[in-house]
Amino acid sequence: MSSRIALAGSRRANLSDEPIGALAPGKRVTVSLHLKDPSEPHRVPGSAEDFAALTEPTTRAELASRRRRQFADAERIAREFAAAHGLGIAEVDLAKRLIRFRGAADAIAAALGTRLMRYRAGNRHYHANTEPLHVPAELAPWLRCVLGLDTMPHRRRRRLTPFVPATGTPAAQALWPVDIARLYGIRAPNAGAGQCVGIIAPSGGYLPDDCTLAARHIGAPFPQIAEVSIDNGRNRFGRAPLADQELALDLQTVAAVAPGARIVIYFTDESAQGLADAVLAAVHDDAHRPHVISISWGTSEAQWQQLRFALDAANAALEDSVTLGVVVTAAAGDALATNGVGDDLVHVNFPASSPYVLSCGGTQISLAPDGTSIASEVVWNDGDHGTGGGISDLFVVPEYQQGLAIPGSFSTGKAGRGVPDVAATAAFVNGYRIVVNRQEIVQGGTSAVAPLWAGLIALINAERGSPIRRIHPGLYGDAALFRGITSGNNKSGPLGYDATAGWNACTGLGVPIGAAILAKFAAVA
Repeated sequence: MSSRIALAGSRRANLSDEPIGALAPGKRVTVSLHLKDPSEPHRVPGSAEDFAALTEPTTRAELASRRRRQFADAERIAREFAAAHGLGIAEVDLAKRLIRFRGAADAIAAALGTRLMRYRAGNRHYHANTEPLHVPAELAPWLRCVLGLDTMPHRRRRRLTPFVPATGTPAAQALWPVDIARLYGIRAPNAGAGQCVGIIAPSGGYLPDDCTLAARHIGAPFPQIAEVSIDNGRNRFGRAPLADQELALDLQTVAAVAPGARIVIYFTDESAQGLADAVLAAVHDDAHRPHVISISWGTSEAQWQQLRFALDAANAALEDSVTLGVVVTAAAGDALATNGVGDDLVHVNFPASSPYVLSCGGTQISLAPDGTSIASEVVWNDGDHGTGGGISDLFVVPEYQQGLAIPGSFSTGKAGRGVPDVAATAAFVNGYRIVVNRQEIVQGGTSAVAPLWAGLIALINAERGSPIRRIHPGLYGDAALFRGITSGNNKSGPLGYDATAGWNACTGLGVPIGAAILAKFAAVA
């Protein structure tokens, strides 16, 4: 092996948490090498050239075969590096552009020329590398990033306290997800039969009993659920109540919209490695083969900037979703346009800001007197919480948003990918009634909108008889598929955006007209 060089961006800029000592030398550590082909020309994510390359018809087998040839040299160099430092190979999956090492912490640190320290953040402990990583010069050009040495929890938790209905609570204060789907005309004869919806869960768990109780209100058996454990993730119901509520909201909303579909939960952890690995696992899952994936978590782009290399790995996984014809929905966030960052600027959520994702914003509905239709609908903003949305600081205006009147960033004035793409009700007023720990509660947030749209896409796939490979062009090309939301804003103080006619940075194209969307996309098999 030749000399080693520092890997750019391989140390987080902010290591201000309290250090509590060196990581135990013998602790087993797994490191993920995310690969890129140095000979492949750079494409701007979301550009017309990018999508043209990504959407050429490709099967999973063809992609895997191509990448085995593409990355054969990278695999050879990585294996030689691991052997030279006494590290084991935990996984080689070149279809995912992924190689994983496993070894003792001191051996890993020595191999990568860094130090590993333990840190405390509140009541949570994690470890991180204190110096940039150093890799062989032959290997460096093949590396997108190296993940696994910084296990700081990287997911912004939603802090929305649930409303627990008392006996006799008026029905107008909460709606079962199946009733919300009906308000938007989201229903189809096949009910999503034959489809699989993936849900990525960075923490939390669920109770099968809750699913059984919720099924009584859906009017159909609850979908079959499969579980996949990624890294340190598994069903941990009861350890993080808010995360349990979020997963229940995901599961019960998908089940209400597409009761005939199957659901697979990808349990992972909140580290950058866990999140990137979970997206890769879901997109490339040959066993369950979801053609739609729902992501209800997110963190502002500003916070991802500390781990920009991890964002690049996660976005590369989302890029693969386009290649393989998997539609990914993601929540735009629940902390208004500032995303709770507190720097007097506005920020959008990633992964919702990825050009490869269908980004989902939130509204607040008022019901007609009979309770079976929507009387009015505005941007969700209750003063403390409300829909995220705005202009990306990281991604250019994507191909499908070209030609729209998208404003410049409120913070910088620069053009960028507009968030969200679509919306639906997210407020606690007339919110989502779900079952958690055998008790009915009311939840909300754009975390409900992502699975609602994921369920709708499962219905589309079932009616078509084949999965839709890209949904953005069809949605952006037909205003008749949406009811535009033109009242309200997502401002926190003066910072944020107003709803306007056409696409806006609060609710995107608007809320779905379910029958029109199903008719349009199901007509093209």
